Amino acid sequence: MGMLRMTMLRSALLVAAAGTCLVAGAAMAQEIKARFGTSLPDEHPQTLGARKFAELVGAKSKGRIKITVYSSAQLGSDQQMQAALRGGTQEFTAPSTATLANLVKEFGVFGLPFSFASEKQADAVFDGPFGQRILAKLPERGLIGLAYWENGFRNFTNSRRPIVKAEDMAGLKVRTMQNNMYIDLFNGLGANAVPMPVNELFGALETRAVDAQENPFTVVYAQKFYEVQKYLSTTYHAYDAQVLIASKKFWDRLSDADKALMQEAAREATLYQRQASRDLNAKARDALVKEGMQVNEISDAERQHMREKLQSVVAKYQKIVGEETAKEFFAAIAKAPK
Repeated sequence: MGMLRMTMLRSALLVAAAGTCLVAGAAMAQEIKARFGTSLPDEHPQTLGARKFAELVGAKSKGRIKITVYSSAQLGSDQQMQAALRGGTQEFTAPSTATLANLVKEFGVFGLPFSFASEKQADAVFDGPFGQRILAKLPERGLIGLAYWENGFRNFTNSRRPIVKAEDMAGLKVRTMQNNMYIDLFNGLGANAVPMPVNELFGALETRAVDAQENPFTVVYAQKFYEVQKYLSTTYHAYDAQVLIASKKFWDRLSDADKALMQEAAREATLYQRQASRDLNAKARDALVKEGMQVNEISDAERQHMREKLQSVVAKYQKIVGEETAKEFFAAIAKAPK
């Protein structure tokens, strides 16, 4: 009987162990589904980057993690999607740093007008210690920052008249992002700023509710603003970055291995997204001319004039983001290659 009991006990232990392995295996192989929302169309680098990230995550997880991309604000405006991530009802998005500044004030430093000289310089600042320190402020707001993406240098378009100097903007109603600094920036240049989400902008331009807007060439082309805007001025007044973010509630449920997998995919997708942005920005400018837009080149001297007109705005927002943060930001720019 003793032998029989021992045999039965060993069999029971083997069955239990096998059951445990099956449960663990099932847990490891559990499919994860996530939604990635963007505010811009399929052909814009923001959405191209989102699709590349989803593709890389799918490949690295052998199809176990499936990220579905919803473009053109199907899941809401940038601010609405940020709220959904914080609430845990959406997993990924990639808003502008200007929009994130409404949650974490330090992100506002990146939009200070006429700060960056080139994309190369911007990459060094965002990927360096300063940029990573700002990303580290997101978890306390319910978000995880994975990487900085590029939207590009912003330029001015309007339907009323050529703009070659700051004074030409006087009285124009210009749509800006829902960000106080951008509102003050264009009011400071003599225009009348009207904040609204980008997905509402085409209709506002078409009905002349606003006369003007400011965005990188890729956005102007992807959103077909050339159909309702005649004049494009190369102001390059601000460099706009986007941030690949995840919901912290979603992120905290992931295994360490899945977090590492997604971070690796984010790094690879970032290289792709930035290059796509730069290639498409160059092509978009030529395409806008072919669509009939008149390009008005802004001289370096006039940009300096605009910069001088905005000194009070810069001073105001250096205080808002924090003098020490602004000091570190400009120090990081000074060290970065141009």
